[in-house]
Amino acid sequence: MKMIKKYAIKVSCGLAIGLTALMTACNGNFEKVLPDTDYSDSISVIYGNPKVLYLIVDGARGVSVRDAQAPHLTSLLPSSIYSWVSLSDDEINGDAGNWASLLTGVEKEKHGVVNNDLSSANLDEYPVIFERVKEALPESSISVFGTSALFTEQLSAGADVKETFDGDEGVTAAVIDALSEDDATFITAQFSGVDEAGAAHTYDLSSPEYKAAILAFDDQLGSILEALQNRPEYESENWLVVVTSSSGGPFTLPEEENDNTIFSKPAFNTFTVFYSRQYGQRFIGKPYLGSRFQGDFVRFQGQRKAQLLQGDNSVYDFAEDQEFTIELKVKKNPGPDNNYKFYYPAVLGKRSEWSSGWGGSPGWTIFLEDRFWMFNLRGDDGDVGQVRGADLADATWNSIAVSCVIRNGERFVRTYTNGAYNGEMNITGWGNIINDFPLTMGYLQGNGHREPDVYLSDVRIWRYPLPDEVISQFACETYIDASHPFYDYLAGYWPVYGGAEGDTLIRDEGPLGNHLRLSEDDFSWDLLNEFICAPSTADLGNLVPGTADIPAQLFSWLKIARQENWQLDGRVWLDQ
Repeated sequence: MKMIKKYAIKVSCGLAIGLTALMTACNGNFEKVLPDTDYSDSISVIYGNPKVLYLIVDGARGVSVRDAQAPHLTSLLPSSIYSWVSLSDDEINGDAGNWASLLTGVEKEKHGVVNNDLSSANLDEYPVIFERVKEALPESSISVFGTSALFTEQLSAGADVKETFDGDEGVTAAVIDALSEDDATFITAQFSGVDEAGAAHTYDLSSPEYKAAILAFDDQLGSILEALQNRPEYESENWLVVVTSSSGGPFTLPEEENDNTIFSKPAFNTFTVFYSRQYGQRFIGKPYLGSRFQGDFVRFQGQRKAQLLQGDNSVYDFAEDQEFTIELKVKKNPGPDNNYKFYYPAVLGKRSEWSSGWGGSPGWTIFLEDRFWMFNLRGDDGDVGQVRGADLADATWNSIAVSCVIRNGERFVRTYTNGAYNGEMNITGWGNIINDFPLTMGYLQGNGHREPDVYLSDVRIWRYPLPDEVISQFACETYIDASHPFYDYLAGYWPVYGGAEGDTLIRDEGPLGNHLRLSEDDFSWDLLNEFICAPSTADLGNLVPGTADIPAQLFSWLKIARQENWQLDGRVWLDQ
């Protein structure tokens, strides 16, 4: 077997590599969880026992509601925690699924509703909030009104009053009437007029009918707020008013407004307003999405691939005692089901094939599964396994890395996504990961998997286990050179961008010059300008209010101790 050159790092005595650990941002939005104990509330001098008015508007896109400048809603903002970019679940298709999240405080994986079919709803284990409130506050008066019988009849367990009306006018009148009752504790209402206008026209203010429907709801809100403020004991009461949308609606954004994240999916763009006279103003905007990565890139779609056909492939084999690191950037396209989920296509690897059973010969593969990614390898003693990475943000650049390290005589493979450690697997005794096959970007032949549709860039292979802090520091950088502290261990560096039309080489700009050649003629270099290291959809959901957050907020407001066995997914948002 050909001898593999080892690379030595040059260290200057005066060189100190100061690497700082990734700091966790402390933004004050910590979840407020009351202790699991008996709680006896006393009336404060200024405010009485807490009460809730909860208004749910179907089909109201947050950005459209913002731009409509609805006067009554706007009047609440100086004493509100609010966002025009809150989110509904991007995998729920139907009002009932979003209502279930809004009323149970758990995500679809628990309540089991993903559309308008409630037959599989897991509401015994994860009941709606009204049941929890009635159990904790037996004397409370709970009313539920709406235009959908699905909402008022099947998602209202625990309510004392539940009524369905033909339109929003009837719902508004019922809420006003309920506010005239002295013992009103918790009033919930569902409105559908905005959604009906969006479905009939379009979910955007370019439709006069859609804007008119938003302003019509705002007039109804104004009447409700007037009735609230006219309560004889209002000045001594402690009301939380929540106004939110269950979902947005489909609309094609202008290209200049599309950032290719969930914030550019109008169907899931909601708004959320938590109003209380006790609150200061807190606006929750779109979070930082990362830096832009612009250039011309090759799209690895279908069976398109690039291989090292002339060069030293043995450098990318790893003997039993060899430590290494593999890094690359990946941008997913919508995929075969138009949802950014992929099922087992390789994006980078070195092995004979990529098939069910993971190939018979030693080798390694980085592939996509569902929304996340995996690293699979087989040693020459026959052991085979894989380590999971994290979810990859849709339609933006993600940094992924694999590191193989020997610690205390044992060998481990570790994965990282956007610089954050994910997990590891012990591969001690698995033997050599060596074969005679070419390093391949993109499609690997075999069976049992679909084909990729991704852009790749900034591919780096090191014959050294880069420390965690180095992986984190350089994860979102888009170029490396000799100033990198471990540059002398670099065995291959393929930027995979900036190529000219018709260029068939993926150039290795590392020290070895192992250029890859594209295998097909029908490729192009596509100009992209996307974010890099943007948070995943799941992570973004923690940075702005989501549908499952609201019950947690209401439990906290009502001073009901949140039980661990409720398994709530939501968080509480503070006004600071």
